[in-house]
Amino acid sequence: MGLPAYQQEHELMEWKEFLLHRSIAVRERLINRYEGFANILAAKLYGNRQIDEVEFEEYKQYALIGLIESVDRYDPGQGASFKTYASYRIKGAILNGIEKHNEKQQQITASARIKEERMQSLLHEATAGQSPGDDPFMRLVDIALGVAIGYMLEDSGMYQAGEEVQQSGVYKSRELQDLMRVVDALVGTLPEQEEKIIRLHYYQQMRFDHIAEKLNLSKGRISQLHHRALQRLYEHYDELKLLRTEY
Repeated sequence: MGLPAYQQEHELMEWKEFLLHRSIAVRERLINRYEGFANILAAKLYGNRQIDEVEFEEYKQYALIGLIESVDRYDPGQGASFKTYASYRIKGAILNGIEKHNEKQQQITASARIKEERMQSLLHEATAGQSPGDDPFMRLVDIALGVAIGYMLEDSGMYQAGEEVQQSGVYKSRELQDLMRVVDALVGTLPEQEEKIIRLHYYQQMRFDHIAEKLNLSKGRISQLHHRALQRLYEHYDELKLLRTEY
């Protein structure tokens, strides 16, 4: 059932006023008027969802983004009613938002897995070949230094890869550029296999099992070479640490 004639007329007058003057106040009224419509579309898509990781409130937020874009871009001269025009943009905004959310979650999960794998490698290599009489504190030092070197490699790797984090003032700083150059130069001094592993793991965020497949080596061998590379870089740890504390 459609709107009463007087409401249709009032709505039409609001659209004419907005399209003529682009009034912020009228724009807000139009957004408020159709927000319920956008929420209905969000609810329909939420009801047909294939995954449960995204909450309904996020669907509504994406729908609101689509609604705002629709109000700003609607041209009644094209012949379609606003709801017909907006329904496509709102659904598209929701689906795009969900896709980006899932991609971000996948990146976070992948990054967490890489860090967990790295830590397990450091723990294993630090204890490999140790006898009961060895000092456990030195094993902890070995692990801690490996983690510290890893953070520095990640920082320089993100800068090189041009990640979004580069947009902040910190990541555009002179100090980080210096760190990047020093780390990259030091990585370049490693033996060929170790250098490849460091670049693949820290700069390209590749897991050890994938590196093993790429280099035709066992995962255990990749872990050993990774640990050995960090030990070589540790020889220059004071130089790297100085650069890191400057920024």
